[in-house]
Amino acid sequence: MIAVEAILAARLEVPYWCSFRVPYTVNVHFTYPVPPITTLYGLTAAALGYPADFLEPMKELKFGIALEDEGQTVETYSRIIKWDRRFSGLRTLVMKQKLYQPVFCMYIGGSRERIEDIASALQNPAFPLFIGESDDVVEVTGVTIFPAEQVETDILECCVPTECGQVVSEGATVVHLPVGFQTGGRGKWTGVQYRDYYVANQVQLQSSVTANKVGNKRVILL
Repeated sequence: MIAVEAILAARLEVPYWCSFRVPYTVNVHFTYPVPPITTLYGLTAAALGYPADFLEPMKELKFGIALEDEGQTVETYSRIIKWDRRFSGLRTLVMKQKLYQPVFCMYIGGSRERIEDIASALQNPAFPLFIGESDDVVEVTGVTIFPAEQVETDILECCVPTECGQVVSEGATVVHLPVGFQTGGRGKWTGVQYRDYYVANQVQLQSSVTANKVGNKRVILL
């Protein structure tokens, strides 16, 4: 059981574009509308200076994501290395969806000491911070720490796991997001865990749930 003593809130502003590829698409790369929790793991790990795939410390934390501005969905074409039987070559065109200038809010809960370390790292990261693909720059602003405080509410300003209840507000879409990694021997990850989320700027449920009060926002951390 993770004891949440403090919650970090940070605004993630994408100055150009980003993409969070849905992994089971092939010649058309669709994007998730928000960064999955696994992407937030990588962003946090990069800020702290951890090597690639060293995500063990993320188990000590709880994460949440909110959609503040969905930006604009655009489509681009990229030439990738892949056998193309039409031309007997190793290059082919792939259509990719991109989110143009979206804005998200990331929430992280954990021990106060750990959250303070992450807040410092996000403001002075060990590595340059990207979100989505390796060259999708992100600006992390408004990093703030709040004391852990729980409330009962049926209205939430974040993406909400569908297991929390039936949604009654309009405009929410259900998205199957990756939320964690299954690990095998020697600390290597062998698979991905998924969870269904309601994605919208605000989600209203049929009945109240226990949420975290973060400033004037009510969010779910898992």
